[in-house]
Order: sequence, then structure tokens, then C-alpha cells
Amino acid sequence: MIGAEPFAIRWRRRARTIPAMLAITAVAVGGAPFLVPAAVAFDVVQGRLRFPSVRVLLFGIQYAVNDSVEILLAPILWLMAGFGTTLSRPTSVRRHERLQAWSIGVMSRRAERLLGLRLDVEPGANDALTPGPVIVLCRHVNIVDASLPALLYQRLGYRTRGVIMAELLADPGFDLIYRRTGSVFIPRDNAPQARELLHHLQDGTDETTAVVIFPEGRLFRPELLTRFMSKLTDTNPDRARRLSGLRHVLPPRPGGVLALLDSIPHADLVVIAHAGLDQFASFSDLAKAVPLRDPIHVSAWRIPAAHIPSDPGDRVAWLDQQWVNVDRWVHERKPPGYCCSPKRRAVRESPVPRRAHLSRDRATDPGGFANRCQG
Repeated sequence: MIGAEPFAIRWRRRARTIPAMLAITAVAVGGAPFLVPAAVAFDVVQGRLRFPSVRVLLFGIQYAVNDSVEILLAPILWLMAGFGTTLSRPTSVRRHERLQAWSIGVMSRRAERLLGLRLDVEPGANDALTPGPVIVLCRHVNIVDASLPALLYQRLGYRTRGVIMAELLADPGFDLIYRRTGSVFIPRDNAPQARELLHHLQDGTDETTAVVIFPEGRLFRPELLTRFMSKLTDTNPDRARRLSGLRHVLPPRPGGVLALLDSIPHADLVVIAHAGLDQFASFSDLAKAVPLRDPIHVSAWRIPAAHIPSDPGDRVAWLDQQWVNVDRWVHERKPPGYCCSPKRRAVRESPVPRRAHLSRDRATDPGGFANRCQG
């Protein structure tokens, strides 16, 4: 299994997270007859007659139920895999993929009906997503977009493997199911181990596989853009100049992307851009605005493997240009007044990224966004 870890560490974590999630689910479901009326009353008192608190509460209960279903079915799937001895075999992986697909499908329907999260995918997008195997890069601005690439590919009958930060192992569903379907959980402070884990992602990839990574490494925040651009200016002036116009994305971290390109050299690359979640800096901000009135706009483009530079230095410059293209696409679709919020003004007026907010006209057009769209 990809991303194996010492037994003792794994089960010390699960001894905390699994009972906690089951308890949360029991309290949420059992307390729903009291929690829902309380949320209704809260929204009425606040004058929020679209009932955002009720919607978010119901969505959270569904998430907990899904996680608990995965927890309860995981040992059954383990037994069916010969007491865990054949978990990595295709038959066992497919069983776990079906459970994962069920969970993603349920949550996407609840997100649309309760939260108003709808996708407006540009024409021709699906053509760029397929065929596989592909390495998928997606921007990361809100926890909601973490499931976007998997949802897009699931609709096409594809399976996804994610490059996920190890902190998410605190979610038992990720821990028990996603690990068994081939996703890897990357430690932040152990680059050699991370590269080794990424190398194994090539195992079992085929024409229906999409390997997803978020090159920014964390959620976009204006203050992080300021900090990262300042650091780049000191450590790598050439990259800082190339990325000086970024406004809506963080500088990409090339290590993981380069490792994937080396591990799956025959795979094309797909870049997914999306806009519509940018004004919600946190899930709390999103929760106050639901149901959302506007859809999430999605686009992407595809780069054939033969068009990806082979030299590591050229690859970094090429990756930077892709992220410049993402930033430009997002800027062209920003909601009215988006750049006029206090946080955005602080970034624009900061002395460090003054160059980071020069005219976008100097950016190179990605050459066919209609040719398609993660993360």
C-alpha cells in the first residue's frame, strides 16, 4: 500500500480519531431534532431568512454520517481483502473506490442543494480532462475546492489519486479509505519521504487515472502571497520576477510537481482553474453566504507530455507560467469589488508585492482556455 507508516503511529492516531468521529455523528444525528430548530431560531433572530445556519448544520451532519459509514465499512472491506493481505490488489482497490465515489457523490449533491454550490464548466472542458493518465494541477483557495478535481473526474468515470497533506489523516475517512485507493499523505517537514511517496504513485496508473496535486501547498491568502513573494525576492529573484504579477494565487511549489513528472513521464498534464470561492477566506465566511447565488466557474487546459520541458530549470519556469495563466484567468472573472476588500487592498499597497500587482497585460495567454479545465 502506498504511504505505509509504522503500525503503532497509525493506530495511536486512529484510537483517537475514530471514536471521536463516531461520537460526533451520534450526537449530531441524535440531537438533530433539537439542533435544527435552534439553528432556525438563530437565523430568524439574525434576519437571515435563507437559513444559512440550518443549511450548514445539515451539510455537516451529512459529512459526519458519510465519515462514519466509511469507518464502519472499512473493517468489512479489510476482511474481504484477506484480513488486509490483498488491500492493494485491483479487486480490493475497486471496492474502496466505489465507497469513495458514493461519498463524493452524496456530498456533492448536498453541497448543491443545501449550500448552492454549482459548477459552471466552460465548453470543451471535459475534452481537456481526458484521456488519462494525467497529472492534474488545481488552485487552492477554499477547503471546498479540494474535492473539485475528484468530482469532475468522477463524473467522467475516472478514478483520482490525491497528493494530500498528512494533517488530513486526522479525518478517519481519509485515513481509512483514501489511503487504500492510492492517495498519498505528504509530511510537510520530510522532503525525502515525500519524494519517495510520490514516486510510488506511478504504480497502477492507467488510462482512467488522474493524479491530483495542489501546487500552492496551502490555501491562498493575501498575506501569504505578500510573505512568499518577499521570500522569493530574497532567495530566487528570477522566479520572483516571473511571478511578480500574481494577485489571486500563491507561487507554486515545484518540488511535488517535478517529482510527479519524473514518476509518470508519459502522462499529460491538466491545469484546473476556478473562480467563485475567492471572496470566502474561510468556511465560516462561506457558511454565512449560503445558499450561494452564483456558480463556481471552472476551466482548464491540457499540456501534452511531449510539450513539457525535460530540464528541471526549464520545468520550473514552465510551471510558473502555468500559474501566471491561472492567475490571469481568475482575475478576468473576479466578482465586482473583489480587489477592493481591505485585505486585498493591504496586499496591493504592501511595499513588497508592489511589483506583484503590475498590469496583467504582460502575461502570456495560455493559448486556448476553451480547450479546457480541478482541484
